[in-house]
This record gives sequence, structure tokens and C-alpha cells, in this order.
Amino acid sequence: MIFRNYNDFEIINLIKQGDDEAFQLMVNKYKYFIAKKIKQFNLVYDYEDCFQESLILLHKSVIKYDETYGKTFTKFFELNLIHYLISYKKKKNNYFTFIYEKLPIYQHNTVEEPIKNEYLDHEVIEALENLSKFEKKVFQVKIIEKRTVRETAKIISTDEKKIYNALDRIRNKVKIHLIQ
Repeated sequence: MIFRNYNDFEIINLIKQGDDEAFQLMVNKYKYFIAKKIKQFNLVYDYEDCFQESLILLHKSVIKYDETYGKTFTKFFELNLIHYLISYKKKKNNYFTFIYEKLPIYQHNTVEEPIKNEYLDHEVIEALENLSKFEKKVFQVKIIEKRTVRETAKIISTDEKKIYNALDRIRNKVKIHLIQ
């Protein structure tokens, strides 16, 4: 069979009846169109994957195509293919963005590990001097004595929520002081 002897409607009807040779005709007709769209979306590095997925999409489009909507099959398939390629490219970009954010920074053929902040004792002591009386008590019991929040609340005679709030304030005050 040569696809030039058939129009899309005839080939689609043959495919829906289960003719494998008709689908091969459709593949031969649209393979260059698919390759062109992949190149337009700059996905040539994933050409094989995109091409295979596009062939699956071609088959799904053939099955779902309904000529009563007044659109040509080529336009219907083109829109499906464009939507697929857009989502494929977004997934790839999101994946690489995620990997880039999670890995150490790669620059100039060297890997730089994130900088770890180390502070001198007197800097930490100065930061702790800015705490209120209650916060100092919470810091002593919870951090220095390594007690749980429940034990700290019981020792200081207050509720756990106040301990959590005090710990947040302590972290913020120390962070602000040490960053300056």
C-alpha cells in the first residue's frame, strides 16, 4: 500500500478496523512531520524517546479522532503533538532544575560544597545575651541540658506551646545576630 493512494479518513477507518499495514502507512506519512516538530522544540538530545512517544500519540490520536468536529486529522494530531512536546520539555526542565538545586554547585571544573558557618565562642555568647530572661531559661533547659519540650515545659512550669514559640524566637535572634 502507498499512502498517496489513500486520504487520511480512509487510512483512519482501516486502522480502526485493525489493519496494521494502514497504521504503518500513517507512520510513514507522519514520521517526517514528527521529526520536524521534535527539532522545533529543540529536543534532539532525546530524539528516540520523543519519537517513540510521538508514535504512540499518533496511534491514540487515530483512535480518538472524530471527523464530525470539522477538523482535519493533521491539525488534530499536530495539536496533540505540540501539547505533548510542551509538557515533555517542561518535565525535563523541572527535573534538571530540581537536580541543579539539590547538587553541589559545579563551576569551572570544580565542585564547591556549600559553605558551613563556624562562629567563635564570644560571637555565640553575644548572640545569647540578646535573649529575654524566659528565653535564656528555655535555652538552658532545652538546649544545654538536652531535655525534651515536654520536660522543659514541666521544669519551667509553662505549657509546651510557649516553649516552641520561645525556641523559634531564640533561633531567629541568634541567626540575626550571627549573620550581621
